[in-house]
Amino acid sequence: MRDDAELLRCYAENRAEDAFAELVRRHVNLVYSCALRQVNGDAHLAQDVTQVVFTDLARKAATLAGHRVLAGWLFTSTRFAAAKIVRGERRRHTREQEAQTMNEILHDSAEKLDWERVRPVIDEALGELGEADREAVLLRFFEGRDFASVGAKLSLAENTARMRVERALDKLHASLARRGVTSTTGALAVALATQAVAAAPLGCAATVTGAALAGATAGVGAGAVVTFMSMTKLQIGIASAIAVAGATGIAVQGKTNTALRQEIAGLHQPADIVALRTENERLARVANEVAALRRDDAELARVSDEAAALKVQLQAQAARTVVPAKKAPEPAVSGEVLPMGSVDRLPTAKFRVAPVYPLEMRNAGTQGEAMVEFIVDAAGKVRNAYAVKSSHPEFGTAAVEAVSKWQFDAGQKGGRAVNTIMTVPIVFTGVAKEQGSAGTPVPKAAKSVITDSWF
Repeated sequence: MRDDAELLRCYAENRAEDAFAELVRRHVNLVYSCALRQVNGDAHLAQDVTQVVFTDLARKAATLAGHRVLAGWLFTSTRFAAAKIVRGERRRHTREQEAQTMNEILHDSAEKLDWERVRPVIDEALGELGEADREAVLLRFFEGRDFASVGAKLSLAENTARMRVERALDKLHASLARRGVTSTTGALAVALATQAVAAAPLGCAATVTGAALAGATAGVGAGAVVTFMSMTKLQIGIASAIAVAGATGIAVQGKTNTALRQEIAGLHQPADIVALRTENERLARVANEVAALRRDDAELARVSDEAAALKVQLQAQAARTVVPAKKAPEPAVSGEVLPMGSVDRLPTAKFRVAPVYPLEMRNAGTQGEAMVEFIVDAAGKVRNAYAVKSSHPEFGTAAVEAVSKWQFDAGQKGGRAVNTIMTVPIVFTGVAKEQGSAGTPVPKAAKSVITDSWF
């Protein structure tokens, strides 16, 4: 049966879908069960995570083809993918909840606050505020300025102006509460923005301007001329209409002007409400984005810590994993090389040296094994010895060094000496002090055992 690395190479090089399907079949239960735990039992999210992990595996097949054990990478990738999807779901739920809350505030708060109770006492409550707080409230809610404009008027940064307004609004809310007007701060803000300022009658500004200028120039010889010059185009038009239409025209024009003033005043108020709601929605979105970024930073720090811990675990696991050695080069011997099963008589050992137990492995109490493959040439010498596999590289090195010193009576085929390829397993285990096969002492409290049923 082909291993994971071979299947990955087959898919990466030839796009063999059957090879990738076999990989999915082998590992889908591992990935899905890990994802299911990470997403707290949500089967749909677990399927999404599984899809993401195997999609990533297909995309990185060429890079991962060198992984002999694929389960570790799949486990780590599943954790990261699940954490990312869970964060996304949490942010989505938070945004939906905050949007619902803001919508309730914007649509319901003004209705919940009884403005008829606020109106008689609002000016008195404003008068109790300090000058700086009162100016902030008036600029924000009575003049309808945004926070940047409020900050510019008060020589403050935009964020500082926002905090000044919020603090002043809290104080105003407390003052109204002492007068028996109970509501939320949000409801008070919406009510102030939509109810506190009423539109002046149409033409009022022009009339007041003319009257004020006329009063200011009273007693001056050219007062009448100044008063006339201060009149707006609207006043001139109205005066002309009165002069032409006569007494009857005056009455009709008066009714028309009154209707126009009421219509325009009715149009102003919804425009203010729409502008306020738009600004509040923008501020809510900004606040949500800032909060989401902070949560992302905290989550990123946590995931980074987990990744570091997983890296340490994977390194420890890799140290315990059987390490396959690189394939030895073709034997540089003359003549044909026969396998053990093809010779009439196997090589017979004349001299063997027991491998030296690596000092660091002995001190650590580490045990393991190594499988050494070599060629016994026609002269009985060991050629091209290498470790086919070893539980630790140190064991493979020690075993190869020892086997390279062995001597044999060559194997025979048809009555002549031939080159024979052989394999011998050597086990490194902790036992009492013993002597090696050729009288070589083995390190104290450890020895290497040669399992040589064919010697």
